[in-house]
Amino acid sequence: MNKTRQITEAGLFAALLTVLIIGTFYIPVIGNVLALFLPTPVIILTMKNKPLYVIMAAAASIIISGIAITFISSMALGGIALVVGLPMGLAMKKKSSNLMTLLVGSVGAAISFFVVFSILEWLTGITMIGMVEDSFKISMELQTSINSAADGLGVNTAGSLDDVQEMFDQMIYLMKLIMPALVLILSFFYSAANQIFSIQLMKRMNIDHIALGNFDEFRYPKHLAYGGLGMMVLAYLLSYLGYVDSKLIIANFTYLFMMIFSVQGVSLIYYYMKKRSGKALGVIVIVILLLFGFLQYIAYLGFFDVMVDLRKKDKKPKAQ
Repeated sequence: MNKTRQITEAGLFAALLTVLIIGTFYIPVIGNVLALFLPTPVIILTMKNKPLYVIMAAAASIIISGIAITFISSMALGGIALVVGLPMGLAMKKKSSNLMTLLVGSVGAAISFFVVFSILEWLTGITMIGMVEDSFKISMELQTSINSAADGLGVNTAGSLDDVQEMFDQMIYLMKLIMPALVLILSFFYSAANQIFSIQLMKRMNIDHIALGNFDEFRYPKHLAYGGLGMMVLAYLLSYLGYVDSKLIIANFTYLFMMIFSVQGVSLIYYYMKKRSGKALGVIVIVILLLFGFLQYIAYLGFFDVMVDLRKKDKKPKAQ
């Protein structure tokens, strides 16, 4: 009876994953949201079932959806769902810490993205950088059309097109420079989104799991700060010795440092703002700080908080 139930669950989740894959391919805009949460059904099924049935369900979804779309697309989307969702589900099932689950999912996502981009480049010759460049070219062509229309109306746009072109060139150069770190950060947030959403579903399905806790209580273990500091020192050392391109490695490590520790920096700011002014004002202040380019300083604040735990002192009970 138990085996029959597991097979039935696997079949239902296979059908759900098939619908998500097809929807991702065909539905505009909403398809992007569906693509974001493809691993979630795999995570839930892994929590309730054996890994073998999970793999079989994902394989069935890939085959069925491949009939409706293309087999390459179904392989890519179903592969990402499985490679990210199965390790995360197993980590949650073993009651690993949420941070460890996130790390496992991020590694799986990075591997799957790399494989998908490599296969896409091999089959079509289109690279991720190429897609970014094409999007900038479309924006540049649109800007040229707008300037031409403005010139026809007698509006002077001299020099503005050159400025826009220079800005686009700098942005493309920056994207090329930090692409490895960008993929890692994308993997991190992709896994985090699925972890948060799947835990919300587990609550409603009464599946035993480790709760996420409040965001204002979020903090990294202290050894991550030591690792981050060592990462930056290593980057400068390798570039100084000439083993790697100095701009490439420093840009990537700096970007990783900022994005990782800014999460704790935002958590710290939210903690104090929530305590003194309420949640709404805390969110508004954080958004304003991010929009005005304070991400770097927030990351430094987060790094410092990992080292000394500023909230720990604030939570100490006052002597009576």
